Formats: sequence, C-alpha cells, structure tokens
Amino acid sequence: MDAGTKSLLAAGPAKGSRQVGVIPGGKGSVWVLFDCRGAGKAEIIVESVVNMPFTCLAKSLTPTLNKLDLKSKKALMIRVQAPDSVEWALRVTR
Repeated sequence: MDAGTKSLLAAGPAKGSRQVGVIPGGKGSVWVLFDCRGAGKAEIIVESVVNMPFTCLAKSLTPTLNKLDLKSKKALMIRVQAPDSVEWALRVTR
C-alpha cells in the first residue's frame, strides 16, 4: 500500500458479529485489512459487492489484506460475521 492512503473505517478489537459502518462510494481501489484470533470462521460482508470468508486460528493472529476494485459511487455497509470465540480488528483504506 502507498504511504498516502486514507483510512475510511476502523473497528475493533471486537468479538462476535457486528455492523461495522459505512464507507463512502467512489470508483477505485480500497484495501481491507483484517486480523483475527480464536478458532472459528469469520466473514467480512461488503454490502452488494463481496463476501470475504476467513478461517481464524486458535492460538495465533491471522492477518489478511484484500484489495477491492469498486465501480459504484454508492456508499457501502461493512459487516463482520463471527462467533463470540473470534476476536478481530478491521481497517478499510483508500
């Protein structure tokens, strides 16, 4: 990622499922940084765009970085689905 990126949304550390927030629309790339720990499956849901599933490990941090190429100017809701056993943190940058 370039040093000039702008943070659009950040959440966590948290456990379980929650509605994280809304990112502004706009064409171009956004980066989704997600860290999780605790045995279980987690999923980031970017409304009307993509679902990103992850397997989180019980004893170690599982970091991921995903690039999304957006094509709409519509604002997008971000949610995380995870069991209470999974601790996670999320950041979305542009």
